[in-house]
Amino acid sequence: MTPSIPDKLDRVLLHLSLTISIVVVFGLPAVSAFIAYSDLSKELTFKARIKANAQKEMITTLPQTWMFAENRMQGILAREPVLLENEFVQIFDDQGNELTSAGEPIKGRFIQRSYPLYDMDRIVGRVVVSTSLSHVIHNTLVSSVLGLFMGSLVLLVLWFIPVKKLRRLSTELSEEKQQAEVTLQSIHDGVLRTDKKGSLVYLNPAAEKLIGRSFYELNRKAISEILTLIDEQTNSEVESALYKAINTKRSASCQGRCSLISHDNRTIAVEEQAVPLLDNSGKLIGGVLCLSDVTIFRKRLKQQSWQASHDSLTGLINRREFEERVAKAIERAQVERRSGLLCFMDLDGFKIVNDTCGHNAGDELLIQLSRIISAQVRTSDSLARLGGDEFGLLLDGCDEERGRIIANSILSAVKNFHFFYNGKSNTVGISIGMTSVTSRSRKAKDVISEADSACYWAKESGRHRLCIFQDNKAELTARRDEVSWVERIKSALEEDRFSLYYQTFQTLSERTGPRQHLEILLRMVSESGEIILPGRFFPAAERYNLMPQIDQWVINKVFSEFHNIRADHGDSGLMVNINLSGASINCLELCDFIKAKITEYNIDTTSICFEITETVAVRNLRAATDFINECKEIGIQFAIDDFGTGANFFSYLKNIPVDYLKIDGSFVKNIEQDEVDRAMTETINRIGHLLGKITIAEFAENQPIIDILNEIGVDFAQGFGVCKPMPLIKT
Repeated sequence: MTPSIPDKLDRVLLHLSLTISIVVVFGLPAVSAFIAYSDLSKELTFKARIKANAQKEMITTLPQTWMFAENRMQGILAREPVLLENEFVQIFDDQGNELTSAGEPIKGRFIQRSYPLYDMDRIVGRVVVSTSLSHVIHNTLVSSVLGLFMGSLVLLVLWFIPVKKLRRLSTELSEEKQQAEVTLQSIHDGVLRTDKKGSLVYLNPAAEKLIGRSFYELNRKAISEILTLIDEQTNSEVESALYKAINTKRSASCQGRCSLISHDNRTIAVEEQAVPLLDNSGKLIGGVLCLSDVTIFRKRLKQQSWQASHDSLTGLINRREFEERVAKAIERAQVERRSGLLCFMDLDGFKIVNDTCGHNAGDELLIQLSRIISAQVRTSDSLARLGGDEFGLLLDGCDEERGRIIANSILSAVKNFHFFYNGKSNTVGISIGMTSVTSRSRKAKDVISEADSACYWAKESGRHRLCIFQDNKAELTARRDEVSWVERIKSALEEDRFSLYYQTFQTLSERTGPRQHLEILLRMVSESGEIILPGRFFPAAERYNLMPQIDQWVINKVFSEFHNIRADHGDSGLMVNINLSGASINCLELCDFIKAKITEYNIDTTSICFEITETVAVRNLRAATDFINECKEIGIQFAIDDFGTGANFFSYLKNIPVDYLKIDGSFVKNIEQDEVDRAMTETINRIGHLLGKITIAEFAENQPIIDILNEIGVDFAQGFGVCKPMPLIKT
């Protein structure tokens, strides 16, 4: 088992403490003995020299006989300097023979030092001074005891006192290191540490997994050899941010565009965060690189970006992305003088398929048509679904001739397309409006609006055709006039400047009973008090989706005055007919609005009849049927207005639960002179009666027409010959 860092540190401290203690124990007496012995040796040498110099005069005087003057030599020895206790001085001739001595011979261990005797320059003998070592030995023993004490004290100071604190510090350091290692081992980000040259010295498991190699294989290799990073957009190799951090001694990163090519050839989207490692003096000692795997994040980001710019049903770009591309095309046209074309396309007959076959069929039809249209355009073109059954097409860098070819190919492809659903074949058309994108173009919405206007005229001209936008003064004036009507309508709604009129019906058949019928008519009152007929403002209201607000205003006004209206028209019973637009039929909130107003004003629902035109019913068949059924559940009746103008409506009439058929006035107004119109009126009246409907003939302008209608068997007549429009609410 590998010892822990605290155990290692304890062992080192113990060895260090013991070493120092041993040095103190043995060093102190050794040093003390050495110093005492050295001092004693120097002292004896000094005394030997002094005594030798004292004998020199005698030797010079008696050069041949000095060695025989023993008494004289002893006197000199005893005198200079005086002998101490435990000292013994001897004089020897040059042959080593003792001539004389002073003091007592030393017993036990001793030390002696000598000095030569000179006769001129010739050594003729020597003086030897000896003394006992007992004092040195005594001091050494004392020093040994002191050294043992000091060594024990040092051991105590170095080991027993700080060891607890050092162990605590080492334990904390060990725990911090262990926590750091566990953290680095467990995090999902790859962490690499290098020396100051960029050579790898550490690699956590997450980094090993990202790179595809182990630390054992990569240790001490340069980061440039380990990491292969590429730019996602250019696919070119890029340098790791770690080198920038090392070179600049500042944090560095690479975010949003880098990918890592692993050693097992995986491409991983990564983000780099690099920081330099500096010591306390600010000197570079290495660097740390953190690699985050952001593959899933970038994939989701790309998916969100795609969803933000594309239609989820068809996969085409959406309106916002289309407008941005149109804006860029305008910029290119202004800078590069490069023109293009923009097409606004609206499907013809889509609502019929959507209402009769269901929304799933409608969605599938849009998907298939988007593929068919995409196959007719160039790869450089931008095809978008703008909403509902509307499409946009940007032909960048395309002239009008080529644009016409592309538009006609779309018309042909859609015309030849048959949509099969639940065993039934359906066909649709497409109306295309085209306008130019030039350096004179200003805003994307203006260009799209131009193409939308052209598409509108394509529908007005018979549908399933191409119409080129012509910005002539008359059309521009009409469009501006239409826009101005929008503001006037909104102002009239806010200021309650609408007025209600009515027109009664004449009963022609006894089976209808005595109940009186009247139709509500709408007028706008200008700021100057002028009465404005609906034919002037309805087109703008329909085009800019203001009809639901107008219809709700009418319903609220009629219901709020309903009891006064019934009182003004007698007690024989009253049926009030209110017209509804196609936009209101498709408004999900209308039915709830009607129910709320019925409750608010306590309305007898059997006295209310809503009118919808044949065109609205056919185009919004499912929505119309659902709306009618929901209203009939609470007692409201329904009439089909302008009946007979659609060739296919008889096939739908059996399935629409209406109570009244209003024969279109185009057949009635010429019934005196035109046999075909009379025959059509008779046919519609007969079929209506067969289906159990009550018939009403519009445009009964005079008494002869009324008489013919009575002869045919129509139930009600309505027109100027019966009653001219009159204000509904008396002021």
